[in-house]
Amino acid sequence: MKNKIIIDIRMLNHSGISIYIENTVFEIVNHYRKSNFIFLVNPKSNHSFFLEKLVFNNYKIIYINSSIYSLKEQFEIYFKLFQYQIDFFWSPHYIIPIFLRTKILVTIHDVWHLVDNSFDKLLKRIYAKIIFFFIGFKKANIIAVSNFTKNEILKYTNIKKNISVIKHGLEQKWISTKSYKLNYDILYVGNIRNHKNINLLIQSFIKTGLKNSKLLLIGKNNSHINENFYDKMNIEFVGETNQNNLISYYNNARLLVLPSSYEGFGFTPLEAMACECPVLVSDIPSLKEVCKDGAFYFDLNVENDLKNKILYLIENETACDELLFKGKKIINKYNWSKTVNETIKKIDKLL
Repeated sequence: MKNKIIIDIRMLNHSGISIYIENTVFEIVNHYRKSNFIFLVNPKSNHSFFLEKLVFNNYKIIYINSSIYSLKEQFEIYFKLFQYQIDFFWSPHYIIPIFLRTKILVTIHDVWHLVDNSFDKLLKRIYAKIIFFFIGFKKANIIAVSNFTKNEILKYTNIKKNISVIKHGLEQKWISTKSYKLNYDILYVGNIRNHKNINLLIQSFIKTGLKNSKLLLIGKNNSHINENFYDKMNIEFVGETNQNNLISYYNNARLLVLPSSYEGFGFTPLEAMACECPVLVSDIPSLKEVCKDGAFYFDLNVENDLKNKILYLIENETACDELLFKGKKIINKYNWSKTVNETIKKIDKLL
């Protein structure tokens, strides 16, 4: 009998998790060509481009209409899957089906929903606590995308076993086409959320007094920052863009800044390094683990340190050149083929 494997790809259009799904799931499905797969899909998302990559017609689609992070999704997933004999369920996010009785593999990128104590995220935090409880209760196999994330799981949940660290890779499309020395703009890439510290970045940029530079903020504005307030301050909210445009932005930037107070991994510094754009990031553990000496760091707890480090790198091309030299060695360590192969070994044990 062929194995029947369920994979939840409902977050196919959700920034970093989407990158993970695109670069792991279809390779793994093509590898297990003698197995049968069921994909859980958000009917509102674009998934046709993903299905086109699949070599074999060994899958079917089940649409899940319920919102992610809702109790309703738990019942809908259960009732749409209970008729199948499932070998295991893989969630590329921490959401798992708490009612299904099957082996579970879950990829955890971070535990931000447990860490975030803001009142408006109370329901999401409660839901996350329920899900993480069942991850431990069901003795699910876990992939953590960094050692930092593994330590956060150990710190904030009842889970103590079955955690493997399998780090993300980096796509080959990120390439340098233009010297950063010809550019003046400062770049931020990522959704604009509270823990991304965009207000700190904006205020630090204003304090630099740089007249020839723009601050370009690329990503969806989820923090409801009043964009019109900064209309005449050389600050531009670009919004969401595709990867081809993003390559151009990296290559036309003097500097990438990621001022986050919390990250599980952090794709954008690696992408910038590959495009030979100097990188300045906050000195949080996850970014230090991923970027090592390929990035320059500022202290979140020191007033004006971000402003001072921006000015230092703008004025010091020698320091930037050293970062780029070290960054080339860093990015070579991140390979999606390695991520896929290690994940296949994990799946083999489940099958």
